[in-house]
Amino acid sequence: MIVLSPDSVNEMYAQHLDWYPAIVNPPSPPVQISALAEIMTQFDLVLLDSFGVLCRGSTAIDGAPEAIQLLRQNSIPFCVVSNDTLTNRTVAAAKYQPRGFNFTADEVVTSLDITERYLSTLTRRDNIGVIAPMEHPSDHLIDGMVRLNGCNGEIPADVDTLLFLTGAGWTSKMQENLVDSANGRQFRLVVGNPDIGAPHGDHITATPGYFLADLVEQTAQKARPVLFGKPDRAIFQAAIAPHQITDPSRVLMVGDTLYTDILGGNAMGFKTLLLQCGIYQHENIDRIIARSGISPTYIAPSL
Repeated sequence: MIVLSPDSVNEMYAQHLDWYPAIVNPPSPPVQISALAEIMTQFDLVLLDSFGVLCRGSTAIDGAPEAIQLLRQNSIPFCVVSNDTLTNRTVAAAKYQPRGFNFTADEVVTSLDITERYLSTLTRRDNIGVIAPMEHPSDHLIDGMVRLNGCNGEIPADVDTLLFLTGAGWTSKMQENLVDSANGRQFRLVVGNPDIGAPHGDHITATPGYFLADLVEQTAQKARPVLFGKPDRAIFQAAIAPHQITDPSRVLMVGDTLYTDILGGNAMGFKTLLLQCGIYQHENIDRIIARSGISPTYIAPSL
C-alpha cells in the first residue's frame, strides 16, 4: 500500500491536466452551505461520488445514509457515480448494504461498468497487460490478457497495451518492475480508475491513476491515456441517460476531489458540491481550490 498526501495527489493531477476535460468554472465563487439538504430541491438529479462522500473504505461517513434517505423522502432521483473498478452495478447493492445504504442496481454506475463495455468489444487480448488481482469481477472479460500481478509487474515483450484496472494487490515492487520493463518502449494506455488516490480510514492510498502517472513520468510515454471513469464524460453520460435530463444545470454532482468529481461535473454543465469529509479532510480547502484553479458551485463539510 502506498500512502499519499493531499498535496502530492493534487500535484500529480495537475501535471496531467491534458488527460482531462478543460477546466470550466462556475461564474461566481463557491457558496458555503451546511449540507446537501439545503439545496437538494433545486435539482432534478443528484450524482454522488462514493469514497470520501458516502464512505471511507468500508465505513459509512457520519450522516451519509441519512442524507440518502432524505433524497428518497423528497422523491429526488440520485445515482452513485464511482471510479470503483472492483464493483459493477450488478453487485453494488450487496456491497453497499453492510455500510448502511439500500441502493438498487439502477442507482449505481461505476467505472468498471464503463470499462466492461470496452472489454466486451475486444477481438484480441493477448497483447494487453492488465493490472488487476488474480481474481476480479471481470475475469471473464480479461481472460487471455497477461496478468501483470502474476508477472510481478514485469511486462512481456509482446504486450503493447497496458490496462490499469485496479490497484488491489499491486505493490511498490511490482510498480518498480513495471517501470523498469517499460523503459525504452511505448504503449497504448487504458485506465479503468483514473483516481490518483482515495481515502481509506485516515489515509489516502494510491489508486490506478497514480500507477499510470508514475509510469508515464518515469518512462516518457507519449500516448494520451484512455479514461473510463471520472472526469471523462462517458461515466456521467451513463449516469444521467435513464433520467432524460434536458437541462444539465439541474443536475448536481457531489464529490470530494477537485480533479475528478468537480472538474468533470463542471465540464458537463452540472452544478457541483465539494465535500470536505473526504480526500481534503483537515485541509485548507480555499488554498487547494486556488492552487488547482478548479472551483465548485458549493462547499459543505459533509453530505
